Amino acid sequence: MVASLFVIEAPGKIRALEHILKTLGHDAAVQATSGHLYEMPEDLGDLGIDKTFRDHKRTARNDKAIWYLRKAAREAETIYVATDADAEGDVIAWDVHELVKDINPEIYRMKLKGMDTASIEASLADVYPVRKSDAVPGRTRAIIDRMIGHSFSRDGIGVGRVSTGLLGMLSKHGDKLGTVKVRLVAPAKDGDAPWATEFDTNKTITPEIADKLTALSFPAIDMRARKPAPGDAMHMGEIMVRAGDELGMTPKESAKSLQSMYETGQMSYPRSNSKGVSKGAQRRLERMIRKSGFRGKADRISAKGDEDVHDAPYPIGDVDVSKDPRKLGDDHGVRTMVARNMVRSSLSRERQAAHSAEIEDFLKTQGFDDKVSKFVASRNWTREIGPRFPGEKTFQESSTTQRMPETVLLEKAVALGLGRPSTWANHIDSFMSRGLCDDNLQLTDKGQAWAAASPDELLNPQLSNLIEKACDRILPEMMDDPDREPWSILAEKIAGSLPDNLSNQMLGDLEPDAPRTENAYEMDIQRIDGGSDVQADQTREAELKH
Repeated sequence: MVASLFVIEAPGKIRALEHILKTLGHDAAVQATSGHLYEMPEDLGDLGIDKTFRDHKRTARNDKAIWYLRKAAREAETIYVATDADAEGDVIAWDVHELVKDINPEIYRMKLKGMDTASIEASLADVYPVRKSDAVPGRTRAIIDRMIGHSFSRDGIGVGRVSTGLLGMLSKHGDKLGTVKVRLVAPAKDGDAPWATEFDTNKTITPEIADKLTALSFPAIDMRARKPAPGDAMHMGEIMVRAGDELGMTPKESAKSLQSMYETGQMSYPRSNSKGVSKGAQRRLERMIRKSGFRGKADRISAKGDEDVHDAPYPIGDVDVSKDPRKLGDDHGVRTMVARNMVRSSLSRERQAAHSAEIEDFLKTQGFDDKVSKFVASRNWTREIGPRFPGEKTFQESSTTQRMPETVLLEKAVALGLGRPSTWANHIDSFMSRGLCDDNLQLTDKGQAWAAASPDELLNPQLSNLIEKACDRILPEMMDDPDREPWSILAEKIAGSLPDNLSNQMLGDLEPDAPRTENAYEMDIQRIDGGSDVQADQTREAELKH
């Protein structure tokens, strides 16, 4: 018998967590679920959702994992569910709760802030009983997304809430997207740092026009406004975009590196859309900033908002920010890049904006048309003044840089609210692998055919974002219905509120009410346990091992 059982997802984190818990003086065992414990049919043609929005074909994914989970639960006094601190982790946490509550009712949710001693100690001080309501967003989203895929995917054309939103963005606005970043620099009349503006090539500024612009010597311009530079940290999407532009990493590669650094205790929890950090995180960053040699203060870094669940991802431990991230390999390159930005955010700097109207007249004298001249002059020409930060370039000049299409697509997806931190990388990777667009983000023939066959409503990225937000809206009465699960109630509300063209099809495709059975978890427990006495346990363990 041990005092505590900690349940996590990844088996690869077991030893590290066991070691830290032992260091903290905990008598504990660690058990992994190896991901989700339940799943729906792989074939989208088999919907598995009935007219009451019950996902009745959701079945146990891994009997062996459940059996060992229950075995470990019998040998612990208290259970802590430390699955990932996101919607999917909350779904798994509720599954764990339902599968072991008959053995041990002392089940608590623990959201890991990082895989280092200080972070785990802080997480242990912030546990609470596992809540069914936490699982509602993830379960609801899974029902709605499955219904969309089932109702509108056909003839080899896949339709999805996020993927079709990306397709629609390129279909309707592809001419406004470009994969070349343009940086224009103009001298300052006060002789201080130059002014700069950045944008991607687009319908107005083609790569050919961009090359002509970067060859110009712009006139000196003057300041019009000044304010303190924000101390924002980067959320996961911004980190992946920066890693693409500066380190040449795809979103999937940078997400993998962030996760690897997290699992080895060198980064905080990465899948966050916050641009601020908590007081506790500021204290942990203070040492790194002090050792960097720059005179920053951690409390200048933006504070986490009340609506933010997680801190912005931040490095744990010392980081040598003098090293070039491009020369450190993927994992440490990303970590050092994030550390550099944290140091920059900790410095007291001023952001200034310039009067740029005269640039319009200048460009016209150089032969550029009104549209190009107005576009460039209307951009924000800015500069930052203050203490130097790690990696700051002392010499600036106008330039163009080829960007990875995956990076540009991710940047636009994040801006439009398509997907969320835990899914951004996979959505982008899946979309690009289908051959729906070329390296300039223009739709291929296949992409055009898929767009033509997809519902217009789903091609609007805004609808995907609205559904995403609706899945997080948990109303108290949903939790009180004795006959229906809250995620079924919420899914029905969302499906019924969609445009008629979508709603009618999705509701019409629901399966007839499935026969009501006893609690699905209890049925799985009875099947998997195969008996409760010691001899049966040993027999069952032998069967599962083979």
